Amino acid sequence: MKKTFRKITASLAAAVMCALPVANSLTANATASANARYTFRKTFAISEYNGHEENPHDIATFVFGVACRTANTSAPAAHQIGEGKLTPGGGGAPGCYNGGGNFYPTDHNIVGGLVSVHMYCDTPYDYKEMSTTNYAYDSYGNPVNDIVAAGPTFLVGDLDLDKDIDTDDFQILFRGISDRTKDFKESYKLCYFEIMNVAIGGVGRNYSAYPFDINDDGYLSYADVDMFQKYLSNSNYRFEN
Repeated sequence: MKKTFRKITASLAAAVMCALPVANSLTANATASANARYTFRKTFAISEYNGHEENPHDIATFVFGVACRTANTSAPAAHQIGEGKLTPGGGGAPGCYNGGGNFYPTDHNIVGGLVSVHMYCDTPYDYKEMSTTNYAYDSYGNPVNDIVAAGPTFLVGDLDLDKDIDTDDFQILFRGISDRTKDFKESYKLCYFEIMNVAIGGVGRNYSAYPFDINDDGYLSYADVDMFQKYLSNSNYRFEN
């Protein structure tokens, strides 16, 4: 009976995100403009350094989401990083967007990036987060706690955290990825919550690793550098995930 109850509870929780209807009460002028090019992203991942390697975890269903203010901001949209099936969902209410979904990893012992949620804003100061959803369940419908971590929501491309995406950020990105990929000779599988020390002009500083994955594919490579160059050279280009 207890196992049956857990399965029902997990199934209901997993269905909540995808069952949310898209709100019709949100006015058009409250959302981001069609030309909004400031992308905010929250990544959900399992670190390789989470201490569970000797007793592999079992994650069959991951329920995730982000709620944010609508002003000058697009509705949150889900993006798949890990291998598996993504069922996106979303909804909202006046002044609030909610978006995310359910993710079913192919490998229940998956390590690394699972999914991300992104939003577009008209300016780098528009994004206001309200809440985050982060639930994992095993193959039996039991909750799996403290395995999937949600990184802080960040402005994609703003590596020096000054709310501006410019050549200073590009230098940090180029040097950091070059060091990890042996001068771009190979791809580097991202350990999302590691710290990267990047030296610019002989001065080394520590950075979180996940903002370096510009194209959000779970690897650091020249593709991230190339995407950043396109952003800097084209005022109509934006990071799509």
